[in-house]
Amino acid sequence: MIDFIAIDFETANPQRVSACAIGYAKVFNFRITESKGFLIKPVGGHAPFQSRIHGIKEEHTCDKPTFRELFPEIKDLFNYPIVAHSLFDKQVLTALSDHFNLGICFDYIDSCALAKERFPNMKDCKLPTLVQYFGLPGFKHHDAREDALACANVFMKLQDYLKGSLLSNLCERHSEFKGLIEGILADDLVDYKEAYELLYWLEDHDETRMQYNDLYIKLEEVLADNILDNHEAEEIKVCLQNVLKGFKLNDH
Repeated sequence: MIDFIAIDFETANPQRVSACAIGYAKVFNFRITESKGFLIKPVGGHAPFQSRIHGIKEEHTCDKPTFRELFPEIKDLFNYPIVAHSLFDKQVLTALSDHFNLGICFDYIDSCALAKERFPNMKDCKLPTLVQYFGLPGFKHHDAREDALACANVFMKLQDYLKGSLLSNLCERHSEFKGLIEGILADDLVDYKEAYELLYWLEDHDETRMQYNDLYIKLEEVLADNILDNHEAEEIKVCLQNVLKGFKLNDH
């Protein structure tokens, strides 16, 4: 079993960047240890169709923080694997990160896709369907916190059913990437050969490259002239120290 953060976004209009609510449930040692929900002042305002779905309107978010303002309070969540019940939430998180230039790096697991793999004959693998199938407590759909809690409970059930290949691959990839970074930082220096080794590793591991795209872009940038000067080496070292800090938080 892995520790993870289940999340859910609600959006205020058709733009992916228009998050107006986020909910999360933190799962450690196969137990939900914390859950919260936040309203967010959305980019682009509220559209009637979306408001009818989740009930969130301008009057509810006009005095709430933007996602950029909220981010310092929730940024540590993204040091853990993120689980949500569709690719939609990944798209929203990526759009928010890009829009506000936050550089969020995260591992993402789509619990709906895993459910479809495990139960190919189920009529659908929507969250309410799986909650009912597993006999889990009822919840208020399209409430971000309650959806995140339901997703967390469903994913814990799915981990009982899965053979573990996808989850073990995730852990193995983390371990290899972490070991590579620890080796580079062992002497507190980053040299030209090590920088290229890391660049080539990321090029060979698409999912990790996408998750740590800022690091990948920085490596491409500093190595574009085939020279790694002291200032550039220090920049890479700081980036790697920040990535390693995230792994250490995850270990705890």
